[in-house]
Amino acid sequence: MKIKLFILLPLLLIAIISAGCSALRNKPRLTSNSELLPADVLELPNVSEMTIKDMEPGVWVQLNPDAIADKKTLTEAKGETYLLGVGDELEITLYGEGDAETRRILPIDPSGNITYMLLGTIPAAGRTIDDLTADMRQRLSAKLNYSILSVIPARFSSQTFTVLGQMYKPQVYPLQGRTYILDAIARGGGPKVGVIRDVSADIHDYAHATLVRGGEVIPVDFERLVYKADASQNIEIRSGDIITIPSALDRKIYALGAFNNPQGIQFASSQTTLMNAIVQAGGINREIGDGHVLIIRGKMASPKVMLMDMSQFDSKKARVFKILGGRALDVTLQAGDIVYAVPKKFSFFRDVIKQAVNMFGTTITRDAATDIWQQKVDPFNFGNNRPQ
Repeated sequence: MKIKLFILLPLLLIAIISAGCSALRNKPRLTSNSELLPADVLELPNVSEMTIKDMEPGVWVQLNPDAIADKKTLTEAKGETYLLGVGDELEITLYGEGDAETRRILPIDPSGNITYMLLGTIPAAGRTIDDLTADMRQRLSAKLNYSILSVIPARFSSQTFTVLGQMYKPQVYPLQGRTYILDAIARGGGPKVGVIRDVSADIHDYAHATLVRGGEVIPVDFERLVYKADASQNIEIRSGDIITIPSALDRKIYALGAFNNPQGIQFASSQTTLMNAIVQAGGINREIGDGHVLIIRGKMASPKVMLMDMSQFDSKKARVFKILGGRALDVTLQAGDIVYAVPKKFSFFRDVIKQAVNMFGTTITRDAATDIWQQKVDPFNFGNNRPQ
């Protein structure tokens, strides 16, 4: 009797699953997803207080810049005094007895020191100019009865910023004096312009341009800054900032986060859907992902976002047939969309958004830097078959 039950139970389970799948297949197909995908975009003023569970799946939500980062903290002027660093150059003038004058320009060497006559090697990196000047004057007082020492900066080279992407001169630049985003773009030669059938055309994408500072994306609306001359977006550059202007011709969907194979996916056609992207990214890693996916679309400063519950793709629940059968929502994607599989470690919606946008910013920055390296090292893209 036990043997018969052992044989009958699997058969019974198969029959139940088949009946359920058949019932799903026999239901009428959706002709429109309008009830699942409202046309209106909802405002979300208190995003920091909401959790993933509080969000309604399948609804577009418009975010404001404060949801991306604390812009006030990241953009407010620094109060600390400038500290000297390796590569900075100092103009040192010494007036001694008999009105003799000696003027020299000394760089701070890789060890962080300067070497000056009579005084030998003096630590300079990490100090203020006032601190270094006071130290040098004290040392000189033991050597000369009368001297006047002047130390002024000749060139700042230790602090830099980087311009990448569709610029005529993408590279690292020294941060000399107060520099703003438009200044940085101008020093990078401005955005590239392509020629299509003898007509010039923009090939840069300001909507997805990013300013990365310390691993975080600063919510800057480059379109408003450049096209509408919005001075509020022209924030001051700090040392280490990276500006990336991506290409408008590089049409990709970025599948990031808790996927088995996160990657940039080439946008093939207007029929590319969320399910296509998930499959190409190797599916959600069930060990680190919580089953939710975000679709982030539009400007990086204020994107709109849709949360999707991907448990409907779980074949163990036989719900995948709703998608395949056209009875559940499968969102059509656009070039530039970010598809982010939410890791389990996040609970609040704001934290997820910040992580997704920051990951996108570092991804396009890495890709732009790789392109520059590729052009210099392997301009013809031979790869491993490059001739010696």
